[in-house]
Amino acid sequence: MISGKRDRFVTGSRRRRQSAETEMVESAVRGWHRVYGEYPFIFRVVPALFSLVLLVPSYAAAAESEDVAALRRMLGELKAENRKLSGRLSALEGASATRRVKPAPARQRPASAATAAAAAPTVAAPTVIVAPPVAPPVLPEPDLSEAAAKRPLNARIRELEIGWAAQENATRQIIGDSLSKTGPKINSFLSLSGVIEGLASRTDSFTGPAHENLSLGTAELDFDIKMSDWLTGALVLHFDKGTGAIFPTGNQPVVPTNIAGIGVDRFTLDRTHVLVGDLMQFPIAARFGVEVLHFGTSTGVARLDTLSIGTPLTTEVFENRQTAGGLEFAWPTPPRQPPPAPVVVPRVSPLVIAPAVSQLARWLGYTPLPERPFRPTPVTFPFDPPPFYGSVMTYRGSDSIIPGRTKIDDYNASLGFRTRGHCGVPYDQLTNSLICPWTFDFHVDYDTSVFESRFLHSSYLPFLNQIGRIPGVAASVKASFGPFAVVGEVNAAIQDARFIDGLGIARNMMPMTWQASIAYQFDWNPWITEIGAQGNFISVGYSGSQDMAGVSILQNGIPTRIGFVPQHRLFLTGGEWVMDGLKVAVEYSANWDYPVSVGGTGKVAHGWFGLIQLNF
Repeated sequence: MISGKRDRFVTGSRRRRQSAETEMVESAVRGWHRVYGEYPFIFRVVPALFSLVLLVPSYAAAAESEDVAALRRMLGELKAENRKLSGRLSALEGASATRRVKPAPARQRPASAATAAAAAPTVAAPTVIVAPPVAPPVLPEPDLSEAAAKRPLNARIRELEIGWAAQENATRQIIGDSLSKTGPKINSFLSLSGVIEGLASRTDSFTGPAHENLSLGTAELDFDIKMSDWLTGALVLHFDKGTGAIFPTGNQPVVPTNIAGIGVDRFTLDRTHVLVGDLMQFPIAARFGVEVLHFGTSTGVARLDTLSIGTPLTTEVFENRQTAGGLEFAWPTPPRQPPPAPVVVPRVSPLVIAPAVSQLARWLGYTPLPERPFRPTPVTFPFDPPPFYGSVMTYRGSDSIIPGRTKIDDYNASLGFRTRGHCGVPYDQLTNSLICPWTFDFHVDYDTSVFESRFLHSSYLPFLNQIGRIPGVAASVKASFGPFAVVGEVNAAIQDARFIDGLGIARNMMPMTWQASIAYQFDWNPWITEIGAQGNFISVGYSGSQDMAGVSILQNGIPTRIGFVPQHRLFLTGGEWVMDGLKVAVEYSANWDYPVSVGGTGKVAHGWFGLIQLNF
């Protein structure tokens, strides 16, 4: 019996030893196959070289030793390169394994929101639509299986490097999105924005050769102040070269550069105001500041009113910037209600320049790294403002019009009506509509002295004491219908301005300007609130003037024409927001002068403009 146990023990031991030997052989074979799969060329090159060595004749022994030494060097370099690649592979695989996050066991997970809500007492609350959580970055995980191990080592390393770069890029995007939520805010009360424009142009002249120019069109810093809903303000600084007619520095004796046309670069206060009140909660608010008074579409910031690079004649002639104070009103006050549900607005994509540049970059060899897919952020649109609105502002006019003025007796008044609609159809069913949704804004304005405008005041300064106070009115409409936006405006004095010009000729003029423009938005969707503020757009604008052929004065004994604008002006504009905050636009313009019979030249001046604009 003992002998039988010993025999079985010996037999089992022998079997285990044979099994271990078999596993060792199989492991060696698998290792050989794996090495052969990764470095097949070694097992092909080495036998061939060994065969060549055997076939070399004995009289070439010296050359044989040199070849063997070279072969050994090659094998040594190959081993060093393999060790280097293996080190890189181990580092990448270790980093990838570290980044993996394992789900917590079920017993460690917190209770679900539904369970917590069921356990909590029921409390009535308004319905709030919450945006879905942002998905984590979807990145390819490295394949560490045995099949992947048989692929070339360089391919595996390249895959891991791409995944690592994509992970780093996604991390940067997440951090950037977190920081961008603060927007332009400097602190809890102050926000900063602005614009920088570069302008290239070639324009004809009514009396001389064409001019080419490359200039800084606009450089502006806008500070928005919000202490509370009831107290807000703004401060706008504007870059000025000091050579204009409004704030010249080149002709002042105290300035060292007193040569004509040379000025001093500086930032000046362009506009500012303080508003006390909230027209969405109360119908009346008080306002004070240095601003452009309401008169037509003139706001002093042409880029906010029209899509053209040039300025319409209505704004050029009647823009009136004053230090004024008064009251604003809006009625009826909207009822207090929960905010509207947030909406995911489709993104408008550029169609021409940005895709062309991207394709050219790829053709030149640029391959962008994988980016984390982000879901669009839902947007909560503001409440509709009160339909009726207006203002009454008072200011102290120029002493050039009324010498020795001691009272604040000029004022500006405005009254408007605005509304909007969507034809009773949900917005997601209006993607192909050419009419809906629509907006409409009409207002009329009155000013006691139109010659207080920047152009009329500077151009007719020698005659203002003869002209005196000339009142004027303006009527304008802004509307949008689907992808179209239209603007119409008429500004005019309502009394004759009589004076004697520099040549002793009696003049009788009643300045008037008008404009009409239409714009079209490409890749439009119903949620766009401002045509031309994104994507691609085109615009056509036509403006005109009356009684603005100018007058003559004597300069150094030579009659000189002043105070004139073109009789007609045409703008054809196309633009694209190539990326967020960057606009590129081109424009053709044509200006028709007044006929010779009324003091003009009867000529047509053409112009070409190119604009690059940074908004921040």
